[in-house]
Amino acid sequence: MRFKFLTSIALITVIVGVALAWRSTAIRSQSREPATFKVVINQLATKDGVIPIEIIQPTISSSAPNKLEDFTYIIRNNSARAISAVAISKTITYEEGGELHATSLYSMMDYAFHPDMGSAKLFQPGTQTLMEAGGPLSFSEGVVIKEITLKVDYASYDDNSAYGPGGEGKRRIEAMREGAREYKNWLEQKYSRAGKSLATILPLMQAPIVPEELKLSLDQTLGADRYRLYLLKTLQTKGAADVERYFKPNQ
Repeated sequence: MRFKFLTSIALITVIVGVALAWRSTAIRSQSREPATFKVVINQLATKDGVIPIEIIQPTISSSAPNKLEDFTYIIRNNSARAISAVAISKTITYEEGGELHATSLYSMMDYAFHPDMGSAKLFQPGTQTLMEAGGPLSFSEGVVIKEITLKVDYASYDDNSAYGPGGEGKRRIEAMREGAREYKNWLEQKYSRAGKSLATILPLMQAPIVPEELKLSLDQTLGADRYRLYLLKTLQTKGAADVERYFKPNQ
């Protein structure tokens, strides 16, 4: 499989799936050239005539048969429960050298990522949100994208119930949460050893690279970086006191 992402690590998104019963909908891509690949949506099985978590309105921008400049879609919570995390799989089927191949990429949103960030903005029933599918993406010359398949792989709800058997989507969500916890613990230690001075550890928070000494996986690193950016945003918008309270006992 030969392809490359033209994006930063912070834009890498997450999932893979389990099938129950699916409804498929195919649409033609919207591209600047007459591309032939399509989008297939494998929806969740209906419950009382309603798709609990629905994928709608996929939109593609493609300048060549081997490229995806942009790919977005909307997910809608048609269930009666608030969603705390959701993961979508994106399987790309492509032709290379006369043979068909497939690769799966993943996108996710986590509304309960870390206790410090709160959970007031859960994905509420009857609402919808835009998902960006980690573009741009470029395959090798000669590759022709044929089809993109979307499906919900995993979702957790505010009542601690979940959809999905705990596959790749759940693993990545949990890994990112673990990375945030590990990074916060590391900063807490640095903060304590520096005499509880935020000014002393601020350069660590501003460093764009998570320290190697933490030995984090890729997904854990993404989680650590998300938490780091949250601390910097809090510092900018609310001040040092609000950041320091996260490093105090029982916080």
